[in-house]
Formats: sequence, structure tokens, C-alpha cells
Amino acid sequence: MKIGLRDIEPNIARRIREMLDYMRTMEFQDHHHTHTPERDVLLAARTVLQRTDLPPVLVRFTFSVGVGFLTLLLVAGGINSGTIPGPMVIAAPLLGGLTYWHAWRVNKQERADDLDRSMTSEEVRAACSVINATPSETSYFESISLLLEIGTQLDTQTGKDILSELNVLIAQARQLQVHRDNLRAAINAESADALFAQREDLRTKLSRIADEAARRAMEQSIDLLETRCQAAQTLQPSLERVEAQQEVILQTLVSVQSSLARMKVAPAALTAPDIAVIQSSISEVTGQTQAVEQAVQEVMSVRSG
Repeated sequence: MKIGLRDIEPNIARRIREMLDYMRTMEFQDHHHTHTPERDVLLAARTVLQRTDLPPVLVRFTFSVGVGFLTLLLVAGGINSGTIPGPMVIAAPLLGGLTYWHAWRVNKQERADDLDRSMTSEEVRAACSVINATPSETSYFESISLLLEIGTQLDTQTGKDILSELNVLIAQARQLQVHRDNLRAAINAESADALFAQREDLRTKLSRIADEAARRAMEQSIDLLETRCQAAQTLQPSLERVEAQQEVILQTLVSVQSSLARMKVAPAALTAPDIAVIQSSISEVTGQTQAVEQAVQEVMSVRSG
């Protein structure tokens, strides 16, 4: 089966395209940057994702210089004959530069189109290495790589069905992360327990204060913190459900990855029960995630109301 950027989860595909655009400029930056481990990863991924330039950099450069030199000869002849004004000599380097830029842009677009249509497992893993993938996304990428490597063991439609459900799963993982961030922002602490500990600390300080004005100020602080604690008590269960469901999604993705890895080394082709287990597992988690999202939205809407 073929899997390209157009087939994978849209948000991830967008991030890969952005990195492809960035990596295309790295050949102009190499002499400005020292080689850090992070940059070495990018360079290694660039080698895989760009494949062989068509035309290669050397060919583009040689052709551009040739165009510029030919233009220079023609312009020089025109200047000598009086038919072309002298300042037109600048046309030679300009045309040479434009020729190189045009070849670079065309090659860049052709490469992006290639990856849009299909990717190899090596290219999928290289893409994963450059987008700061989360653990869930890393497992997602590895499952895609394995789907490509399984090849003839998997009929095309079944592979597409599994990929489609993986796309849904990774999109839900991202949405849960948004809910988690929103809940943490609403709680305004790492957890409700952290707020409770802070409240007890303030109460301990209050017990040691003798000055009446200072006590009133501290009591006001405790009252404000108490309001936050009450909000946290309301939101903490939702936060825990979201974090638990995130872990369920991660483990489901890892489980699918493990199943595909076993199928890769299995001597026989995939059987219907094998596929059914994967699809059933993903569908079950999808239903659970939707229920968690709905519950969180209800809690947040009640709180905002």
C-alpha cells in the first residue's frame, strides 16, 4: 500500500511540510551554524527526506553559471555594437541567480509532491525525528512505518482502514492535550493537591502572626486561595480523567504498534481475527475518548456559566 502526507493526520502532515520548507533552506545556512546534536538530527533527516536533488545542487549551480556567462557574452556584444546600454551588464548575474532560484523552487515543489503521494518507512521515521513528536505521535509514526513494511501481508483496504482509525486516535490525543492544558490553566496549579498544600502553608503562617493588620492580610490571602481550591476540587476529577484517557490512547497506539511488529515477522499473512482485534481496540478507545471530552466540556461550561 501507499501512504503519503495526504493520507496521514492533517496536523502532523502540516508540521512535516513546515519542516521540509525549513530544511530546504539549511543548505544556505550550513556555514553559519555549528553542528549540535539537534542540528545533526535535522541534517540526517534532510538527507533522507530530500533524497537526491533533481537536478542536483552542482548541476543547478553549473547551469546557472552557464546561463549567466552566456548572457554576459550576449550583453557585452550588444554593448560593443551600441545596441544595448552599458548598465544592462547587470542582467548576467541577475539571470544566473534567477535560474538557480527557479530550479531550486521547482525541485522543492516536486519533492513535496512526491512525499504527498507516497513515503517509505525510512522517510516516515525521518519525519518523526524532526517534529518534536510526543510519545503518542512517535508510536503513531512507527505504526505507519510498519504498515508500509508489512506490504503484501496486508490488503490495501484493510491498511487504509487501520490508518484511518490511527488518524482519529492521534487527533483525539491532541484534543485531550488541549483539554488538559485548559484544565491546568483553570486550576492554575500543577494539581489540586498543590493548592491544598499551599493553603495549609498559609494557615500555618497565620497561626504565627501576632500583628492584627498582618493577620487580616493573610486571612484575605487564604480566602482567595480557598476559592481556587474549591474550583480545583471541581475540575480535578476531569483533569484526572483526561490524563488517564491520554494514557489509554498511548497504550493503545503502542499495542497496535506491537501487533503490527509481530505481524511483520510472522510467516503467514494477516488473518481477519488479527485485524479485528486492532480495529476493535481502536474503536473502543475512540468511544471512551469521546465520552471523556463530552464530560470535560460539560464541566467547563457549567463553571463558565
